[in-house]
Formats: sequence, structure tokens, C-alpha cells
Amino acid sequence: MKKILLGTTTLIGAAALFSGAALADGPKVTLGGVADFQAGFLSDDNDADQRSGAFRSDTEVTLDIKGVADNGLTYGGHIMLETDVEGANSGHDSDNQGFNAGRTYLFVEGSWGRLQGGSDLGVTKTMKVDASNIARATGGIDGDFRYWGLATTGPGTLLATPDLILDHGPATIAIGANERDENLNKLSYYTPRFSGFQAGISYLFDTAAGSRGQVVALGDNTAGQAEGVILGAVNWEGKFDQIGINVGATGEWGDSESTTTEDLQTWQAGAMLTYMGFSVAGSYGDWGDSLLAVATNDDERHFWTAGVAYETGPFGASITYLKSETELTATTENEFDNISVGVDYKLAPGFTPYAEVSFFEVDEAGTGLLNDNDGSVFILGSQLAF
Repeated sequence: MKKILLGTTTLIGAAALFSGAALADGPKVTLGGVADFQAGFLSDDNDADQRSGAFRSDTEVTLDIKGVADNGLTYGGHIMLETDVEGANSGHDSDNQGFNAGRTYLFVEGSWGRLQGGSDLGVTKTMKVDASNIARATGGIDGDFRYWGLATTGPGTLLATPDLILDHGPATIAIGANERDENLNKLSYYTPRFSGFQAGISYLFDTAAGSRGQVVALGDNTAGQAEGVILGAVNWEGKFDQIGINVGATGEWGDSESTTTEDLQTWQAGAMLTYMGFSVAGSYGDWGDSLLAVATNDDERHFWTAGVAYETGPFGASITYLKSETELTATTENEFDNISVGVDYKLAPGFTPYAEVSFFEVDEAGTGLLNDNDGSVFILGSQLAF
């Protein structure tokens, strides 16, 4: 038996050696990832005798594949694996992304730009400019407060993060599960940056919630979904003396799959200034009546953001604010406010402890499931990036 094992090991070693030699000039694979552990504490008016605190962990392992052809063409892919211990959900993580992987894509890139296809973020997410771009800790107004402050209160019509529809997810589902649509299968193209300008475009055949990975979703005439969807983005980066400037705009357009719902038409625009460690940013976004019932009066859905941040050495701090309004009828509307303060400190390479407190207020018209609520979420955690 020992001889068999020894011979087998020798063959495997030789195969690996020759295989390595043959693939020496092939794509290189880089292993990385993020591990995050948090303690969160909630205090709100609608606690219903629930516990005030809970632990949460979030772990991802990434594989980046990159190669360069003889003609200079760069090619490769990215795989983001969800590696958390399985919770109560079935078939997906707490963000509705999937237990196996959160995002996967292939790409080719050259002097003409970058072409990328897979279950990944679109240009409206990767190229947007708003106050969350400068947020520290977990991300401020686009951070992890929602897992404690809003996911426990049930679904309602509320815009809780500074995103357009596909990046936010439906405003009528539990706020904590708002990433279910951002990684739908899509094809994206990014232009080279020229004189500070860059543009991007993403295309989706449809917005069916399950159209990710191997799932093929053909036309199904579903109310509330769109087909032939285009995501567009443009931004400009520049610097005048020591002042950095970044401005951008994004939008979504698509035809409704049903005659009973409106087409998809949203937009967002923002700007950011930086100076000697200080950053200031803000934005405005509008959903309009996108994908709503044709007969509804709910045609005013918008949000705006503002924030300031400071970074010096290993220390960073930020204050970010989000305000959103969703009109239900001509005289009633839901409002959401969130101000988030975050600090973090790079204690060692890749290891960053942080603290964040978010103060949110929900003003809901009528007797919906969310109801009026005021509260605060305090998160203390550490992130390990490797």
C-alpha cells in the first residue's frame, strides 16, 4: 500500500510540475477576500420587546484571474465566493445573492476600453458619485445599519439606500435584502478615460429576479419587470491645484413587460470634492413612476445625499446623510432620514477596526407595515482584507 501511495504521489507531483511549465505563460490567479465581524445594537420606538443587540459576520473569498496575450490584450475574470456559515435563509444569503457566489464575470480589455459580462454590478453602481463614496466604517448611508435598524420592521414602500432601482432592489421588500437585483446577468462596456471623461453602458435582457448565473429567463410579461434594459453612466475626474473634482450621472431605461405598469426610467447625479484629506460629496436621484401600476398616483420617488469626510494617516472619519420621499397619493407620502457617523483605523496592513452610529427616522403615511419609527444603530466591528 505504501508503494502504491508513493508511486501515486510521484505521478501527481510530476503531472503538476509539467502542467505548471506548460501553463507558465497562462492567466495568473490571485486569491483574496474580506472577513468582517460586527456587534450591533439597536434602540428604536418599535422594538416590540426584541433584543437590543446581535453579532453578525460576513466573509467573502475572491479569485481574480488575469492574463495578457502577445498582442497586448488583457483578459480574465472575477469570482466572489460567499463563504459564510449558512443561516436561516434557503438558497441565498441575507442579501438574496446566493450562497455559492455573490458575483462572477469575465472581461477583455485593451486600448479601446473594457468589455465585461456575467452576474455582476452594472455601471450605475460602479460609476455613481454620491455621499456614500466617502463614507467610512461599514459605508454610512449605504452601509450595514439596515441589518439591525430596518430588516426587523418588515416590508414597506421605502427608499433606504442611495441607489437606483436595480441596485436598491424593490422598495417593497425587507430593506436588509436589497441586493437581489444588482448582480443580474448583464453585459457592460467601459470606455477608456480620456481627458478625465469616462462613459459606461450595461445591457440586460430583462430584470427577472432569478436571472443570474445559469438561469435563463425569457420574456414572461410580468408586471413590475422590464426588458431590453440599458444602464448608462458618465463621469469626469480632474484636479485643480490641490482640489480634486469628480462629477457623474447614471440612469436606467427599459420597456415594461406589462401594459399595466410603467416603463423603467430613473436617473441620479452627484459630485465630490477633495482637498488635503477632506472630502465633500452629494447627489440627487429620482425613480419617478418606474415599473409602477399605470393607474397609481405614486409618481414621486426621489432621494438626495450629502456628506463630509476626513482622512489622515491610518485614521478616517465621515458623516453622511440620506433623505428620501415616496409619494403614495397626491396628499400622502413616506419619508426616510438617516444620518450616519463612522470612524475607522488601519491598525495593521489589511486589518481595520471601526465604529459607526446611524440615526434613522421613518415617517410613513397611513397604516403600513413599517409605521412611524425613530431609532439608532451602533455597530462596532473589525474587517480583515487579504
